[in-house]
Formats: sequence, structure tokens, C-alpha cells
Amino acid sequence: MEQLNVDEIMALQAFGMKDAEIRKLHLDDFDRMLEQNPDLEDMLDRANTLLDRQEEQGVVSIPWHAAAFPDRLKKIGGDCPAVIHCKGNVGLLTRPNAVAVIGARAADNEGNDAAYRIGRKYASEGNVIVSGLALGCDTAAHKGCLDAGGETIAIVGNGLDICHPKENVRLMEQILASDGLMLSEQPFGVKANPRRLVARNRLQAALTNAVILAQCPAQSGSLHTMRFAREYRKKSYAVRFPKWTVANAGNRMLIEEGLAEALGIF
Repeated sequence: MEQLNVDEIMALQAFGMKDAEIRKLHLDDFDRMLEQNPDLEDMLDRANTLLDRQEEQGVVSIPWHAAAFPDRLKKIGGDCPAVIHCKGNVGLLTRPNAVAVIGARAADNEGNDAAYRIGRKYASEGNVIVSGLALGCDTAAHKGCLDAGGETIAIVGNGLDICHPKENVRLMEQILASDGLMLSEQPFGVKANPRRLVARNRLQAALTNAVILAQCPAQSGSLHTMRFAREYRKKSYAVRFPKWTVANAGNRMLIEEGLAEALGIF
């Protein structure tokens, strides 16, 4: 049976259907829904307009059933997105060695330094560095990778016509200029919010062999990524600091509870 095209997937997403439900549908199912729901026609038109805008800006949209869609995302089952939007080097999605380096936006100097060192070291060893373009540890990890001449993927919770945060416009440009990749499951015009940022965290874990926590406090969105890493059976590491503080309390918790392997700072 014929699979849905990207525009049809995006129309169903706008209609409010969950990705797990969309992936079960075929073109015949969509045609029946179109007959029963006249509003879906408008959503299909809007989806095509969005796709035209995205293509003009160099964005490639890959549905879950396409050959170019990464197997690592397919393997997370019900959490797999129905479509991903990519700008840059899509070849990075199939590289065998990829490591996520994550941490808090409000990390202290030790945390940011750890993220930078980890990004630089693992990139120099041939790993693609995956992070989320956020301030703090994400920014440091991307910069460490770039300074090592490596390639990095930034996974964001907004459409690729938006840079979130705005302070990282220059970093986003550097990533793309260095044969890196910007990736989102959100189309143009969609802004990041807490729910979408948590959702993007699962993609960071899914696309990698290992997830390394540079630094985070006891309450942090980074802990969602670490949870996804355990669910997806990825190697999980957390930096061990010489002194435990409020800023690295999340690291301490993961290490002491046996949820992540301790990693020394290089």
C-alpha cells in the first residue's frame, strides 16, 4: 500500500493526530479522511505552502518510511517521529559513531568547560557530536566539536526558520558552514516550548551511541534526555566533579544511583 507523503503527514499533524497514529496510515486512509473532513484540505494546502518555503531555505523533510530516514529513530518504536526536517549535511544521520553531549543552560564555568572538553575530545576521535543549541553546556559542546574540526548535529524544538535562543544565531551559522546539521521535527513557524524541548531530548538520545551529561542540577531538562538514553539502551555517562555542588547535583544523583557511569574531566 502507498505510504503518505510529507505534506499529508504534516496535514495530519496540524489536524491533531499523533505521530504514532500517523505512521499506521496509508494513502487510502488519508483519502477517506479527506472526504470526511473538509478542513483537512485546507491543512494540506498549508502544509504544501510550508514545504515550499522550507525547500527554498534548503530544508529537506524526510518521512519515517523513506530510505534516508535514520534507522536509529525507527528503533525507538512509538516515540519515532513521523517526519524530520533537516538543514545541512543529512549524511551525518547515518554515521556509525555519534555522541550526545548535554547539560544545563545555567551551568557554571566547570560545567561549561567539561562540555567543551568532551565535545572537542570525542569529535577529534571521529564522533559526530549531538546537542541542542541551547545556552550553557550545549553551546560549549558544539563549540568544542567545531574547534576540533568535527561535525555536529543541533536538534532543536522549533521550526528551522527560527533560532532559539537568538543569541546562538552565529553558532547555528558556524554549524552549517562546517558541514554540520540542524534537525527538528517541527515545521517552519513553530516556536519552542517546554513540551517540544522535552520531545526533542528523546531525539538526542535516539540518534547516538552514548549520552554524556556534562553538568546539571537535581531538577533539569537534561535528566529527561538521560532517562530516554536508559529507555533506548544507550550508554549513559555523567561527569564526576572533584566537589559536589548544587550546580552538579544531577550528576551526583545519576552516578550514586547507578543510572550513569562516572566520567572524569579530561
